[in-house]
Amino acid sequence: MKTSSRAAAYLFLTILSAGTISAQQVLKYEQPISTPIFFIASQDTFVNLNEDSLIAASLSPVDTTIREGKNTTIATLASMIAPGTGQIYNESYWKAPVVWGFGYYFYSVYKNQDDLYRQYRSQYDTSVTVQNPAGNTQLRGLRDFYKNQRNEFGWYLVITYLVNVLDAYVDAALFNFEVSPNLQWTNQWRVRMKIPIN
Repeated sequence: MKTSSRAAAYLFLTILSAGTISAQQVLKYEQPISTPIFFIASQDTFVNLNEDSLIAASLSPVDTTIREGKNTTIATLASMIAPGTGQIYNESYWKAPVVWGFGYYFYSVYKNQDDLYRQYRSQYDTSVTVQNPAGNTQLRGLRDFYKNQRNEFGWYLVITYLVNVLDAYVDAALFNFEVSPNLQWTNQWRVRMKIPIN
């Protein structure tokens, strides 16, 4: 009886070690995949472990450090005075060039349309005479077209400014927003094994 139990134990250890050795074999240029194994006790034991607690315990201290918060008033006022500076204050550096790019584009088109509107307005005003009180209809149409275009891009510029201020405020308010560990993506494989403990 003892020999059969020793033989069974020897066979079990041999299979276990063979599985471990074959799992560790990698190709010459292939990186091994880290595969942590979490042993979860069955429910009838006094230990109550779940996946969230194990993941939270395995996080590095860098992932759990709390950053100092940002002041929403400073971020909002900075964006109101100079658009994009609130984003820089909130350490969202990539947003500042986006704000500046949209602002520059909308302002340059607004300025161009305003210049054309003023040009055609003066030409239309000179075309209005006593003999022709309606003036040149083509010049009036161009004047009205460029006026509408100027007003439209003026609204785009105002909307860009307001979105810049609102984004700075929200970004500062949510600067320390934490996400639960089980919502974070991980590139590690996890194997769950349940071992009954009597």
